[in-house]
Amino acid sequence: MAAPVRDREALQRLNFLFQAAHWALPRSRGLARFLCSSQRAAARRLVLRMAPSIKRRLCRRCCSLLVPGAGAGLRLRGRGQPRLVLRCLCCGRCRRYLCTPEPRPPEPRPPEPRPPEPRPPEPRPHTQDTPTGQDTEIQIWECGRG
Repeated sequence: MAAPVRDREALQRLNFLFQAAHWALPRSRGLARFLCSSQRAAARRLVLRMAPSIKRRLCRRCCSLLVPGAGAGLRLRGRGQPRLVLRCLCCGRCRRYLCTPEPRPPEPRPPEPRPPEPRPPEPRPHTQDTPTGQDTEIQIWECGRG
């Protein structure tokens, strides 16, 4: 059973402010910045940590949303280790994130050669006939002290 969430109402308010800022961004950048700054101030006042995914979408300098195309420019830089560069359109601050390469599936291995299957033993004849064609008696000897 999960533990009860502390400050559920405060977390709901922070979530509402973040969603409202996303809704307001295409309509009014100033309103979106105000909602984001009030979200950050409320989180600091209530001593709550914001999720890393939310922190990555906010500009640290001006509290605007870093949405590619609406509030930020997006570029891919780097040769050896590629980086994603988000540039805030309000203040010009850049944020760089490493792009981890996608894991490649392992190459299929060639099938291993199978060991030869053992041959079944040849069946032995279960006849008690002698070469002359007559049945033989089986004698049983008992060993004992006597």
